[in-house]
Amino acid sequence: MSSLFAWQNYYHPHVRNLAWVLASPALLSYLPNFTQPLTVLDDDFWQQQYLAYIPKLKQLDLNPQLLEDFLAQYKNHRLGYYFEYLLLFWLQDRDFHYFELLQHRATIFDGKITIGELDYLVKNHQTGQIEHWEAAIKFYLGYPPLDDSLRWLGANDRDSIGRKMEHLAQKQFRFSGYQGHEIQQRCLVVKGRLFYPLSHKNLLERAHDATLDCLAPQHLQANWLLWSEFISHPQARLLQWRHVAKDEWMADQQINKKLPLLDVQDLPPLPSARPELFIGFDAEQQEQARCFLCSAKRDEALF
Repeated sequence: MSSLFAWQNYYHPHVRNLAWVLASPALLSYLPNFTQPLTVLDDDFWQQQYLAYIPKLKQLDLNPQLLEDFLAQYKNHRLGYYFEYLLLFWLQDRDFHYFELLQHRATIFDGKITIGELDYLVKNHQTGQIEHWEAAIKFYLGYPPLDDSLRWLGANDRDSIGRKMEHLAQKQFRFSGYQGHEIQQRCLVVKGRLFYPLSHKNLLERAHDATLDCLAPQHLQANWLLWSEFISHPQARLLQWRHVAKDEWMADQQINKKLPLLDVQDLPPLPSARPELFIGFDAEQQEQARCFLCSAKRDEALF
């Protein structure tokens, strides 16, 4: 199986999501408006890391207690933090890669004032360099014209991919060192999924029009639709669907839950005004499509 869908090999929810963190494709290929040297950890990098970690993932899938105990230390279960903790678990597992974690959440002070924080300070034992890693998981809905990064908005707030990239370029990577360690390499980890309108992507195919130049070629894709468009869409009617919570925004967990699936016409109305995520499955209960469904068009004032 291609590493693109490697997380489907694992049963336990946390292990499946950990495999997703490693094996899923990058969202960006470069960071716009950043002039200093920067390495975007790309799909080739993550393919190597995932393949090296397969023995541990298989072991954890049989006995997940170590991973469960690690995650239980952390009280914040928001998706961004969960992604951060899963990456931290892997980084601390020195038997499977050549990185040494020097500091997680390295706080930068100016006197007694906090002026920033590094997600991970890492020593690369292959190159001997000290690296600063920034990591993020993002899910954005695109509103034409899709070549405008400010028109890719988060599902529940006014965050946009444009604002996030600007923050990374101007704020997160501005530091040159930490407590005597000179930062010799900056590395970016951005994963997630982009949700395209029907004008640019059918439910069962990849997007057919170019959007942002900085997107990685194989980034994960899905759709967003208005509820009225969804219930009448012929491709949606080929699948059975389930409304999912944030624990399935990374890797699909139907294998664990075995929850009932419904035809489009049998789905209950949307529970809220904000976009809600649905996953569509085929007759073998294999995921075939994802859609954020919206009850109304987004307010143009947001742009």
